[in-house]
Amino acid sequence: MAKLKVLKRFSRKTMCRVVRSCAIAFLVLLIGPAFGDQGLRDLDGEPGAIADHFEPERWLAVLIWSYSCPICRQEIPGYITLSERHAPGDIAVLGVSLDGQDNIADAWGFVAEFDVPFPNLIGEPAVVADYYRKVTGHGFQGTPSLMLFAPGGKFKVAQVGAVPVTAIEAFVSAHSD
Repeated sequence: MAKLKVLKRFSRKTMCRVVRSCAIAFLVLLIGPAFGDQGLRDLDGEPGAIADHFEPERWLAVLIWSYSCPICRQEIPGYITLSERHAPGDIAVLGVSLDGQDNIADAWGFVAEFDVPFPNLIGEPAVVADYYRKVTGHGFQGTPSLMLFAPGGKFKVAQVGAVPVTAIEAFVSAHSD
C-alpha cells in the first residue's frame, strides 16, 4: 500500500513521461545498432555530426538528453552555465536529443524554454544509443548521459545520470596538458 501512496505524489503527466522514457530505452535495446552518428540532424533539420563539433584546442562535453526527462530539466541550467562560463575558453558543450524527428517540436520547445545557447543535434534513439555504445564501449542506459572528449575529439570519459558541472571542470583541469 505504501507504494501506491508514493505513486500518487506524481502527476499523471509526470508518470507518462517516465513511462515514455523507459519505453524509449527498451526500444533502443530491441532495435539494436544503427550507423554511428550519421543519422543526426540539427534542430533545423540539416545533417549534423558530433565530430563536426570537435575543436583542436577545446574539450567537448556532449550531453544526451530528452525533452521528457525530468533529470535533464534539472541539469540543463548547469550545462548552460558551463557553456557560458567557458564560451571563449577550453570547454564547449553540445546537446544531443534522442527524441527523434517525430518529436522535434518537443525538442525545440525544450531548447526554447531553457534558452539553451549551445548547439543541439537530434537523432532517433537507436542511432544515439549506437553512437554511445561505439564510443564508450558500454550500452546506453538512459538520459541524461554525458560523454567528454579531449581537444581534437579523443574520447575520455562517460557518465550516466546527473553530473555536476564542477566535476566536469575538475576533470578537464586535471587532464589538460
